[in-house]
Amino acid sequence: MKKYVLIALIIASSCKNDGSTVFESEIKGMASPVYLEFGGGEVLLTDYFLDVSEIDSIGASNQYKASLVAGKSKVIIKTGASTPYVSNLRVWVQGNANDIPLYKSTKTQITISIPDAKKRFKEVKVKGEFSNWQQLSLHYDAGNWNYTTKVNAGSHQYVVVIDGKEQPDPSNPNTISNGMGGTNSVLKIETNTAKLPELITLKPTQQSFSVRSKNAFTDLYVYVGNYLYEHHSNLKGATSYEIVLPAIKNQERTLVRLYASNRYGKSNDVLIPLEKGKIITTVSQLDRTDFHSQVMYFLLVDRFVDGNKKNTRKVNDLEILPKANYYGGDLQGVLDKIKEGYFTDLGINTVWLSPITQNPEGAFGLWPTPKTKFSGYHGYWPISSTKIDDRFGDEKVFKELIAEAHKRNLNVILDYVANHVHEEHPLYKAHPDWATKLYLPDGTMNTEKWDEHRLTTWFDTFLPTLDFSKREVVEKMTDAAVFWVTDYKLDGFRHDATKHIQLEFWRTLTKKVKQRVKRPIYQIGETYGSPELIRSYINTGMLNAQFDFNLYDASVQAFATPTYNFKYLANALQKALNYYGDHHLMGNISGNQDRARFISYASGDVKFDEDAKKAGWTRTIGMSDVSAYDKLAMLQAFNLTIPGIPCIYYGDEYGSIGGNDPDNRKMMHFDLNTNEKRLKQQVEGLVKARRNSMALQYGSTKVLRADADILIIKRQYFNEVATVIFNKSSKPFVFENNIISSNNFKLILTK
Repeated sequence: MKKYVLIALIIASSCKNDGSTVFESEIKGMASPVYLEFGGGEVLLTDYFLDVSEIDSIGASNQYKASLVAGKSKVIIKTGASTPYVSNLRVWVQGNANDIPLYKSTKTQITISIPDAKKRFKEVKVKGEFSNWQQLSLHYDAGNWNYTTKVNAGSHQYVVVIDGKEQPDPSNPNTISNGMGGTNSVLKIETNTAKLPELITLKPTQQSFSVRSKNAFTDLYVYVGNYLYEHHSNLKGATSYEIVLPAIKNQERTLVRLYASNRYGKSNDVLIPLEKGKIITTVSQLDRTDFHSQVMYFLLVDRFVDGNKKNTRKVNDLEILPKANYYGGDLQGVLDKIKEGYFTDLGINTVWLSPITQNPEGAFGLWPTPKTKFSGYHGYWPISSTKIDDRFGDEKVFKELIAEAHKRNLNVILDYVANHVHEEHPLYKAHPDWATKLYLPDGTMNTEKWDEHRLTTWFDTFLPTLDFSKREVVEKMTDAAVFWVTDYKLDGFRHDATKHIQLEFWRTLTKKVKQRVKRPIYQIGETYGSPELIRSYINTGMLNAQFDFNLYDASVQAFATPTYNFKYLANALQKALNYYGDHHLMGNISGNQDRARFISYASGDVKFDEDAKKAGWTRTIGMSDVSAYDKLAMLQAFNLTIPGIPCIYYGDEYGSIGGNDPDNRKMMHFDLNTNEKRLKQQVEGLVKARRNSMALQYGSTKVLRADADILIIKRQYFNEVATVIFNKSSKPFVFENNIISSNNFKLILTK
């Protein structure tokens, strides 16, 4: 094994009198890698530095061409054939170096072609993951309708629209279920996965560690904090290195990152937390501000526990059916459960609360069958952006809730709604011009146009979407958001409707949070769309993460549908790692308030090809197949053993049943039957296994097997190995003398 001693030679670091090294950075938080486009791209330095006027220059590189432009706010990068798949951008700020990893694009050009020799079709369009599901026109030429674009290696789902009819590509035999009773075409671009470096960590000591790769790498980058501490280039045949870390005594937490590459692409990334310069090998050294250690629990405040009967009241309107009215849950109820130890007993360390701002008193909206209007019980119709809804409590109880949570090492994050306000909101009444137009130029109503008009569409006619192209709107709504983390000791936000808001809002909000709040703040967004769209909101200057609905869709199919091949789930998992990183902070959900309950799909009581919302309104959904509890346990096991932040939707710890909204928002209950108790015990065991395993929080990830019925995933952090085996066949499966029964799983932890 080759040994490279990494000594503190970089000018950016400084030495204390005791010989230790201090790695200080002008970048607040970890410098996220930049995913360059084909041929290069741009790096917005405002995403990394609060004051770009303090930038001196950028470092020279022989791997790419770079120029600092736009008042030092941007760097233009041009890559070439000789540019490695991983490189580095150094930014000098007041004499100190700050380093940002760069990823060269792996995209290749493809053409989708629909034969039509006699030109029978009038118009052909395509939409898919590579277009964020927006329709793009094909051009007719020499007997074919063609569309050319650049895409990453891997699988990409899409459909074609021929003369207005949506269908799979008739010239592509590769299809997959779309989860709604239909099929999508799958575009497969060959990958070099088998030839890429695969880094795993070995032989830890207090001050050094080794990495090994099955395939050789030519470049190795080692970052300590936001500094490129060592870079080895032009390596030939290297498959292992030993790395000796510097002495760091005065920094409580430092993160070490490794990236390698060869001529086929980049490796997985390695992430190692240090405590005062020493490698963390036990979970006892982690705390709730180590975001990779989070296990999240999402609850709808109104549907959890009614702790204060004095603030319980329904909207007095007979047009609202009971399912769509207030049930009485409140902040006092959440506080009571915190004190009771419900969350800590479950192993949860992060509680996400639905919005608690004041909502309107009246009835709004319409559902036709059975006919009903709705109340604002869910909290997503704000008439104030800073006042707590009196049905939920007040400032006093909320502050007590947060304080009690922190005593028990629980984070509290709050759902914040910025995209829209209710028409009764004083901001809209005073500034109706601060909203986007309800009607499009052609006279049609601009409601629920989620993709084609995603930055302007209204959710409903009484919910004006704010126009974040106006600077005054950005300032007003970001100040309102920052209020919640300055006046309350909150630990972060879940942001509603992220993709419907311009990027400038997120950049402004995150900058204000970093300027005004010293403690770590975790921000996770909600975006339905392609991985590229989702990733466009994630970096040092915007959000930490978003929820991975694409992976959730694949996992629902994989664990609820006996005929769904695990290889598709493995592909979705690998795609998530490729797009968001091997140690991302994305949310992996068991369910949410906008989907039918997983367990009801798994039991067959809700069908994938039916309207799940209509089902929840028009019939009573029961439990016809108790094997669904085992399937939900497997889904929970998957989320709790892969990279990312597991998020349990309230009731999924015991198997709450239901169709879509509002049937998936039943009142929480704690008097469990036998099957519910068994599932809850399994979930408790899984959560605690994750919380007690460094491999499940910081380890490398490798799929050992993925076929029709068997999925095996291995995580490794130094000498600790976690292996999880899923079996959904009708027969037992044996893995290394461990028997995994039908519709079951087993987690094996070794050190």
